[in-house]
Amino acid sequence: RMAALWHADESLLELGCGTGEDARHLALRGLRVTATDASPAMLDYARRKNSDVPAERLTFAPLDVMHLPPDAYTDTPFDGVLANFGALNVLDNWQPLAAWLAARVRRGGSAAFALMSPACVWEWLWFGAHGDWRTARRRWSGKADFRGVSIAYPLPRRIARDFAPHFRVKWMMPVGLYLPPSEAYAAFEARPRLWSLLATLERTATPALLARFADHYWIEFERR
Repeated sequence: RMAALWHADESLLELGCGTGEDARHLALRGLRVTATDASPAMLDYARRKNSDVPAERLTFAPLDVMHLPPDAYTDTPFDGVLANFGALNVLDNWQPLAAWLAARVRRGGSAAFALMSPACVWEWLWFGAHGDWRTARRRWSGKADFRGVSIAYPLPRRIARDFAPHFRVKWMMPVGLYLPPSEAYAAFEARPRLWSLLATLERTATPALLARFADHYWIEFERR
C-alpha cells in the first residue's frame, strides 16, 4: 500500500517512527522522509540504525502528537503522512491532528495510518484460552492503560469522522485478521503449514467491514 501511495522524490512526514524501519524502507525507495517521534531515546536509536541512509533522504526530528507545535513544518507541504502500528492510539480526539496535518499536507496528498482496532478477535481467542481474561478484554471499553499511558481503540468510523473536514477516506483494510498477535507468534511459527495458510489468508482481499476485528486496521485518506 505504501508503494501505491508514494513514489520517488516525494516528501513524507512520519509520526511515531520508532526505530525507523518504515522510514528506512521508504527513503531507500527514493522518497524524502522526515521521521518523527516523541521519544529522544528512540530517535537516537533510529539515527544510529539508519546512519548509512543519505541525510537528504532521511532525517529524524522530535515531535509529540499529543502536543503538536503550531509553527512546525509550515514552509513546504508534504506529499503524504504516515503513522504505523498504533502511533496514533495515544490520542482520544483526532480532530486537532487532522487540522494540524491539513495545513502541512498538499491537496490531493495521502495520509495513511495503522491503528489498533477496538475488537481484536485473536486476543479474545488466545488470551481467553490461556485464562488471561484481563488482557482478552482490554480493548472492550475502548480505552486501556499501558505503562501509564492511556491508549484508545477507535472504530474506523470515528477516525473517518474526525478527519472528514479535511480528508476523505479512500481505502481501508484489516491488518492482523488471520495472523496472530505477537504474543502468539512463536506457537504458530513452529507450525509452518498452518503459518503459511494464515499468511496466505492475510494477503487475500478482505472486506473492510472486518477491519474492526483485526489486531490493527490500515486506513488511507486523501487531502481535500
